[in-house]
Amino acid sequence: MAEPVEVTHGERELRRQLATLTLALVRPSGAAEAIRAAAWWNTLAKLGLRLPLAVVHDLGLLISLRRERTRPDVAPVAGAQSGLGRYAALLNAIAASDATAALTTAHLRDETIAVLLARVVGDVYHRWMARPHPGMAGGELPHTSTAYDLDRAALARETHPSWCLPFIQHLVDQQAAVVARIEQIDLGTLRLLGLYAADSSTPDLADLHQMVSTVGAAGVVDFSLQLLPSLLETKRRPGVQRFSIDGYASVERRGNLDALLPVELAHDDEMFELKALSDDLLYYGHEREREGGRRLHYVLVDASASMRGVRQVFARGLALALAKKISLLGGEVWLRFFDSRLHEKVEVGAGGLRELTYLLCFRSERGRNYARVFQQLEAEVARLRREEGREVAVTFITHAECHVPAPTVEALAREAHLYGVFILPSKPMALDYLPRLHRHQVVTAESLSRVSDKRRRALEIVEEAAAGPRP
Repeated sequence: MAEPVEVTHGERELRRQLATLTLALVRPSGAAEAIRAAAWWNTLAKLGLRLPLAVVHDLGLLISLRRERTRPDVAPVAGAQSGLGRYAALLNAIAASDATAALTTAHLRDETIAVLLARVVGDVYHRWMARPHPGMAGGELPHTSTAYDLDRAALARETHPSWCLPFIQHLVDQQAAVVARIEQIDLGTLRLLGLYAADSSTPDLADLHQMVSTVGAAGVVDFSLQLLPSLLETKRRPGVQRFSIDGYASVERRGNLDALLPVELAHDDEMFELKALSDDLLYYGHEREREGGRRLHYVLVDASASMRGVRQVFARGLALALAKKISLLGGEVWLRFFDSRLHEKVEVGAGGLRELTYLLCFRSERGRNYARVFQQLEAEVARLRREEGREVAVTFITHAECHVPAPTVEALAREAHLYGVFILPSKPMALDYLPRLHRHQVVTAESLSRVSDKRRRALEIVEEAAAGPRP
């Protein structure tokens, strides 16, 4: 007689959740849709929302399925049996929304769909008095299980799904708020996320949630969407140079022992050890990395109160485009905001959507102290050159009243290539350190007056700043 198979906690929770799909109203719905819903449920659980799977299933399918392929619809419900009549009305209102129709054409990743669901029902969930206590949270639902193919009615007889009806009732009581949340989703942000999706691994959920919840970044998003598509064709330069003459590239001070010049073995032991410790041994070089790979590019964005409105939109869109351009060329980029101090640095491309979140969501609550900022920057760049041998370029984006002591700029210019971008001066510029910059650009009101002129001006600056110092 075969021994009974032990059912894990995750498997029991999966069966309990799958039983709620007997109350799900969005069709078509099969094992494949249940598996997708479980993936969304797992992501929502990481964000602290442990919803009934039926609700995750219905809302997720409404915003993700393309209508010309799958024709998702809401099953009719007679009367108001178990409160499902009002629930069907809520789903129909969501399905009829113009925002929902636009979302179904966006080719959203599963993580993004889950975060959008958190945005739509998060507040409603946290106002639900019967929500599970955080300390009672279990693990994830299994991705593979025979339970997905079981008859849902049989699962409902095993674990009756009535436990999820109080939340469905609470949800339909908040219909206006839920539909409003759907309408508030910024489709431009989702398109911008799509441009980054091909180059990033699974994004950080906190960053993704912050992105879709940000209010007031629409201008930066729209401007970034004007700039980025033309930059994504940039090709990364090869990192290695190859030479075919005799199989060797050069004679180097660093290398492997098997590439050591034979003449070095003629030294006595004491001299050989001394040369090895002094890095004086010579090696054949078969191939070598491009020296330009050591260049570090700072992109600094003024976040003070003077950079609100048009200046902020242009500055942040320009910074995002410049960082993307340099990164695609193989350079290393650090993004930083400054006001009364230099804020944290974000390494472009180091982790999913970090730089995108940083540029769209950063809010300054400080004054400004440009002298302190550039003194701190000069000390940091000097240390990088002295201790790490880094070649540094600095592009800073600010306004025409960014006053910095000339000696500080002069000292920084000795350590790094300085490129200044000054946006929308309200009067003739009178900055005594301008001659000490290697290059600078002034973005005037005329440049920002028309969309095409603004885009052209930004792309000109991106190309020039990404090219680095001229010979």
